[in-house]
Amino acid sequence: MAVEKVGAKNFSLQKMNRTSDNSSTAALEGFGISQNGPQLVQALLATSFKGLSGDFSLLNGQLQSSTFQIVNVFGHGEKLVGYWTSQNGLERKLNSTKTGRYSTSDVSLGSIIWPGDTTSAPKGTNTSTVNGGYCINVFEVVIKSLPNAVPYELYPYAKPNGKAAGSYNDLVNQVFLGNYDAAVGDITIRANRSLYVDFTLPYTESGVFMLVPIKDNNSKKAWVFLKPLIWELWVTSGCSFIFIGFVVWILEHRINKDFRGPPDHQC
Repeated sequence: MAVEKVGAKNFSLQKMNRTSDNSSTAALEGFGISQNGPQLVQALLATSFKGLSGDFSLLNGQLQSSTFQIVNVFGHGEKLVGYWTSQNGLERKLNSTKTGRYSTSDVSLGSIIWPGDTTSAPKGTNTSTVNGGYCINVFEVVIKSLPNAVPYELYPYAKPNGKAAGSYNDLVNQVFLGNYDAAVGDITIRANRSLYVDFTLPYTESGVFMLVPIKDNNSKKAWVFLKPLIWELWVTSGCSFIFIGFVVWILEHRINKDFRGPPDHQC
């Protein structure tokens, strides 16, 4: 496009004057300079078109980020639910003057219509991050007990692979820098951290605890070896003893004198 605007009248190259004997520099000086270079640069800066990845336009020589529409397709129709911009992320209405935090939550979008004309996501399609734990539960209970509604959004302090994005000191520093409004978690109150942020009153008991195994006193008992023998095992052992004795008597009483005669004689 830019070449067509400049035209193809003159493609001659202007040779540069050689000012150095260095071989590498001399090789570069061997290339010519296009006579249409300045016009081609201006044509490129003025070029704008709409491609598959969005609008292409240059402002002060920099490629401008495109704004993408997020569309909910259902049946043969469609519904605009929001926008995505590189500055603000997801947002319901396009507002170039917005200076808030970058949003990745689908809460910022309009309602989605799922198959069956319902706004409730079917089972198995909800892949949103669920934040939970003791500290999170305490925080949510406190928020619900306030007389006024306080909107909030929780962001896990973690990398995409699930590992922590840093230490507790790093998290406190992020709050100090203004990247987060507050931090919810089991963060210990320390003197160096109190210089940068304010802490709420502690709601858990602090201290040092020891975990030790329970000492089993059954080891001193003489019949401790019978503890694993349950009632079913005793019955099975007795039945097996009687069955084996009966089989031996069947096989031996015809050929062995000791297994003949009255029962008291065989015993």
